[in-house]
Amino acid sequence: MAHKLVLIDGHALAYRVFFGLPLEAFTTQSGEPTNATFGFTRTLMDLMLAADPPAYLAVSFDVGKTFRDEMFPEYKGTREKMPDELAVQIDRIKQIVAALNIPILELDGYEADDVLGTIAQQAKGLKVPVHIITGDRDLLQLVDENTTVELPQGQWDKGPQVFDTAESVIRKLGVRPNQVVDYKAIVGDTSDNIPGVKGVGEKTVVNLLAEYDTLEGIYANLEAVPTRFRNKLADGRANADLSYQLAKIALDAPITLDLEACVTHEFEREPVLALFREVEFRSLTRRLEESTQPTTPTAPPPPDPAEAEESAAVPKETAVVLVQTAAALQKLAAVLSAAPTIAFDLETTGLDPLTAEIVGMALAVQEGQGYYIPVGHLAARGQVDQGQLQLFHQGQSQLAENQLPLDDVLAAVRPALTNPAIRKVAHNAKYDYAILARYGLPVAPISFDTMLGEWLINASNKFLGLKDLARERLGVEMTEITSLMGKGKEQIGFAEVDIALAAPYAAADADMTLRLDGILRPALHQKGLDAISQLEMELIPVIAAMEKEGIGIDQALFREIGQRLDEQIQAITQPIYTIAGREFNLNSTQQLSDVLFKELDLPHERLRKTKSGHFSTASDVLENLIEQDETGIAQKMLEYREMQKLKSTYVDALPTMIHPRTGRIHTSFSQIGAETGRLASSNPNLQNIPIRTEAGRQIRRGFVARPGWLFVAADYSQVELRILAHASGDAALIAAFQQDQDIHRATAAAVFGIPVEKVTFEQRRFAKSVNFGLIYGMGAFRLARDSELTLAEADEFIAAYFKQFPGIKGYLDGTKALAAKQGYVETLLGRRRYFPALLPRSTANHNERARAEREAINHPIQGTAADIIKLAMVNIHRTLQDSESPYHGRMLLQIHDELIFETPEDEAEALRELVVSLMSSAYTLRVPLKVEASIGRSWYALKE
Repeated sequence: MAHKLVLIDGHALAYRVFFGLPLEAFTTQSGEPTNATFGFTRTLMDLMLAADPPAYLAVSFDVGKTFRDEMFPEYKGTREKMPDELAVQIDRIKQIVAALNIPILELDGYEADDVLGTIAQQAKGLKVPVHIITGDRDLLQLVDENTTVELPQGQWDKGPQVFDTAESVIRKLGVRPNQVVDYKAIVGDTSDNIPGVKGVGEKTVVNLLAEYDTLEGIYANLEAVPTRFRNKLADGRANADLSYQLAKIALDAPITLDLEACVTHEFEREPVLALFREVEFRSLTRRLEESTQPTTPTAPPPPDPAEAEESAAVPKETAVVLVQTAAALQKLAAVLSAAPTIAFDLETTGLDPLTAEIVGMALAVQEGQGYYIPVGHLAARGQVDQGQLQLFHQGQSQLAENQLPLDDVLAAVRPALTNPAIRKVAHNAKYDYAILARYGLPVAPISFDTMLGEWLINASNKFLGLKDLARERLGVEMTEITSLMGKGKEQIGFAEVDIALAAPYAAADADMTLRLDGILRPALHQKGLDAISQLEMELIPVIAAMEKEGIGIDQALFREIGQRLDEQIQAITQPIYTIAGREFNLNSTQQLSDVLFKELDLPHERLRKTKSGHFSTASDVLENLIEQDETGIAQKMLEYREMQKLKSTYVDALPTMIHPRTGRIHTSFSQIGAETGRLASSNPNLQNIPIRTEAGRQIRRGFVARPGWLFVAADYSQVELRILAHASGDAALIAAFQQDQDIHRATAAAVFGIPVEKVTFEQRRFAKSVNFGLIYGMGAFRLARDSELTLAEADEFIAAYFKQFPGIKGYLDGTKALAAKQGYVETLLGRRRYFPALLPRSTANHNERARAEREAINHPIQGTAADIIKLAMVNIHRTLQDSESPYHGRMLLQIHDELIFETPEDEAEALRELVVSLMSSAYTLRVPLKVEASIGRSWYALKE
């Protein structure tokens, strides 16, 4: 154990980790922010569980006003208020520090710096070396032969900066430790509002102190100082003396060092573990549990698969088994066939599952060990350009020695990877599944995807990478891919990475996936998420097949649409110039802002401004301007933007995205793209092509079926309102759906108190907006804003609505209350979404809480709709893939509540009937699920 005392500047460390760790990734399900708490605690654990921990450890915090505030009331007056999200964590940090039996050193009237300085001075008298961890370079004045100061990464250079000699301080600050106070007396410190001497900079002060040694020395020789600084120093003498006193750390504060109280490691384990579990520090919990158990020496990696089975310990590092011979491959095949669970991961030449080639396969069957089978590593550098990654084509360079033929590997692992009795797990399984399926090995079953598992536990977590989860869940720092492949122009492909380096990296991927499987599955079960987890796993091969299938487009028609849009854009551009009185860049928001609000003087009171200082010209701003804009320019700009967006995003872009191997467009569907559970489409996004504009409809006309084939589209009708009827139990709403009434007409009739046949178009439209608006948490204010009603009239209408549909009112109020009580709401299938902003401990403001309430109301409805269509997709895919299925149709796209298929002409009607049947029966509600289906040669024709 190192014979030293580590002192931590508590507030400095808390600030550092607060801004260094993402708040959104460190908020408990009870709403407590924990990023600073986690970073602070991890630092303490790193110190206490190190191989050579310090003998003594203590933490100091500021406690309030000090003697400096009495001396100079403006002291630290320019410092921003501590963020609320950090302020609420300070007490929790102190609670954890106390639980770890680490003394907290505080002193009324003194700053933490003074406490640290005094304690360091006393430790020096006891001949105990001191190491101070801080973020405040003021403490560099304490550096001497007994005291080391560590500043964080980013203060000057990469990595923590450790200052243990006068020379180390001089190299960075330009002055000796015992000159730091003199230095700050003149330079000042804006962060602490220490005034210093105006007009005298850092370099000048460094030169003056090099010549005259101290502040007093400078003023004693003021006549020798160059004229341009002499007068400034003379005028600023009072400020310099004041700043000296403010910057000088007290070394004689009334506090006494108790070394025995600072002894490291003496704490009760269970209270600390209970605290860690309360704040959901999973990786630190695991780390502490492992550190307090007897350790077993790690055996060297076994040389072949047979020996690998014998290892029972689970070391932090992954024992690597390289499989490079036919005999080793056969032994591995036997191991796989006997395993209850297999984690698998591929290393490939690229990121496109339609073209990427396999470089190696990693597998794991027990924690702590991983197998790597290299098949495509290159012997020599032979680079070709293949996009950003600059990856290699295997055929263009000679393969490295001691690799097995890919066909032999696939044949050996096929029995186990397709055995329905053996669980298969992966991280981001869709990618690996798609590539192996392309090679003729569709892995089944995909029992668990660790990325999806973590997302199901907390869909707001944006850090779902394997390395992020290994760090948080397992306390393991994995090797980054850039350490093997490099970055930027110097980046190589994985095929070029030496096998000896690739094997540990790849094997760890499989091993950590297996370890995470053992943690995440029980966590999902504990939360009652087994059903929704199973649905997401069953969906993986469905989505992979859809992405592989793609969809065709008519390139000639896209060229025609592009030409027409060009003409329309030109036709609307000139009238805009005429109204503006001059030509300008219509795509420049700043130039448009000047035209609208400076030159045309359109109303701009209360409009928000952009960072450039110009008034916003966002779409909502232009829409709100239309009624007040007599020139008509706002409406024309909206039309221009719509056409320009359609042309650039779709008409011009889509033909360039035709895949060279298939001649089709292949979108990517993400299961983790929305917290509601809805699938998200990207590269390109085919879910957002507008249908209400003529240009959008024309773009859909360009999506065409193969010759001799047709599209079939099936769309859930008013599914969210049907789910609302089920969830709310409202008798009137249920009756309307059971009688297959026009729900919006029925709603209007009930609220306005008129017969259904008397409902006007406008009344139906208004009722429709209310029906759907309430699902999204619409209140009277928004209803008044979006209609011609006054706020009082909107209140009256909503009151009348709830009188006719009291079950809906009960559902809305009950959902908000439930979210505030337990912090989450669920879909009918159990998909959770957490709303920590609604919990008592939350620091969320009014707007954040209001948004959370709206989303909490919506999640059980929209989320259930997402679940139901996913159930239908799984059932339809299973039916179409059945070996005895007479259908040749294929599922291509999911557009929210709609599915699009492609099928031979003579099977179109039969497929339509099948799809309607399976979608209608996907889930049983109190009201029937209604599906509308159509057939056509183009996407547009489906809606005609």
